Amino acid sequence: MQRRNFIKTTALASIPLALSGIPVMAASSVDSSALDAMATAAANCGKILVIIQMNGGNDGLNTVFPIDKWSHLSNARSNILINQSQVLALNNNATTGLHPAMPEMKNLYDNGKLMIIQGVSYNNPSYSHFRATDIWFTAANSNQNLTSGWIGRSLDKLYPNFPGAYPSSDMPDPLAIQIGSTLPFSLQGPNINMGYNAPDPNALINVINQTTDPAPNSDYGAELTFLRLMKDQSNVYRTAIQNAYGVPQPNAATYPSNNALANQLKVVARLINGGLKTPIYIVNHPFTHDSHEAQVNVTDKTTGSQPTNMSILSQAIGAFQQDLGLMGKADKVTGMTFSEFGRRVKSNASLGTDHGSAAPVIVFGAALNTSPTAVAGTAHPIPGMIGASPNLPINAGVNDQVPRQFEFKQIYTTVLQDWLCMTQAQAAEVLGGTFTKLPIFNNTLLSTTKFDLDDNNFINVYPNPVTNSILNLQFKEPISDFVAIEIYSMQGSLIYKNSHKVNQGVLQFEVQNLTSTGTYIMQVNYNQNKFFKKIVVK
Repeated sequence: MQRRNFIKTTALASIPLALSGIPVMAASSVDSSALDAMATAAANCGKILVIIQMNGGNDGLNTVFPIDKWSHLSNARSNILINQSQVLALNNNATTGLHPAMPEMKNLYDNGKLMIIQGVSYNNPSYSHFRATDIWFTAANSNQNLTSGWIGRSLDKLYPNFPGAYPSSDMPDPLAIQIGSTLPFSLQGPNINMGYNAPDPNALINVINQTTDPAPNSDYGAELTFLRLMKDQSNVYRTAIQNAYGVPQPNAATYPSNNALANQLKVVARLINGGLKTPIYIVNHPFTHDSHEAQVNVTDKTTGSQPTNMSILSQAIGAFQQDLGLMGKADKVTGMTFSEFGRRVKSNASLGTDHGSAAPVIVFGAALNTSPTAVAGTAHPIPGMIGASPNLPINAGVNDQVPRQFEFKQIYTTVLQDWLCMTQAQAAEVLGGTFTKLPIFNNTLLSTTKFDLDDNNFINVYPNPVTNSILNLQFKEPISDFVAIEIYSMQGSLIYKNSHKVNQGVLQFEVQNLTSTGTYIMQVNYNQNKFFKKIVVK
């Protein structure tokens, strides 16, 4: 990551805005290629991803407890470990529990709205905060340096003419919004960072009222006032953000006070409620998770800096998820947490833990694959958890690590394909390779689609079974208009997505990656209607 160039390009493009005193940065392109790709695809997908960054390396073993390895855990970290009776038990999960500071997240888990992905890391993990964060932001390999973020690359691919061609009628809103004081490298595009920054809590009031902060009564002050005004007025997304933020919400959740993360998520919720099309939001936990010492209090191990961090996280997510439900948009939003690395199995003598590797990633939302019926008999049969309770040594040494179970790019590719509507080929290009997806999302929609409805007779596909990559789509009546075509696997993966002009009711097009044998679903969007057909590849 070229930080000097990053700061230089960001400074030219950044414009401050704040909402309710919370700094907000809108990005049309994201530092990370993967995030960029996600945002671009998602803009036409109607789905929203909220990323919560937990800086400093969160202690996963003091967040998600392996109850079935309790004696091993006690041997390794008796000076910071709570009593087993204090762990919050989870429905249908006898092996795992949550920290007692996280009752809101426990309730989400018990109601199928929270998922734990165990042991997430990558090969040859870095224990440097800066390097590990860069790897997560850019989706780079540990021996690879990339100069753009995984979201940024995505947006650049989907919106190649930014900023000149945007905002547009199809995408009038920012592609990504960062709420916090600095732009993450994940939003850096190949050429420019499209964010704006409002570190001053009063900046939003200034933007809304079109006023500026006081400046000295001098030539310098006059110039400063002019620059501030021009900076605010030059922000093409300012009006869209303000309009969305101002939409009334009759029923809103009550967010906890004195919780900076909750304040950020409250702003995100208001923008979502206001109809902003932005598909990517990034927020930051306000405190560091770098707990080398005094991670817990000696007299009460359920309290201390790390439990306080977990309480802030749990309260904020709980209120945010409730808010989404009240506005009727819970099924359109998914959130995920990440920290640049975990902590070691064995605690140190300072009531803390040192830099480690693998840690759990937590995903929350109403569209998760957490149904006991759906996961029964699968490779991950515990509802709400992918992976197993970590396999810890009986007597851990100072260098023992939580074992890796999943590559973090498996989560990225799953989010890109199954949530943000990217094809496998697009996701592979953004991430630099193909990775096995994880069963994070509920894909029952396709299996319950009714193909025998009369409406679906409006279209016909031939040849069917498909004999090569050429498909013919015929409409019941002649049309001369654009249609949007999507093809999905029965597991819900997007295989193909494009718009085509139909002439006289017949369309011929090619789907090059429709090569694996099996049954697929074609969805045709025309004149605000959706039509479905099963197609078979032999």
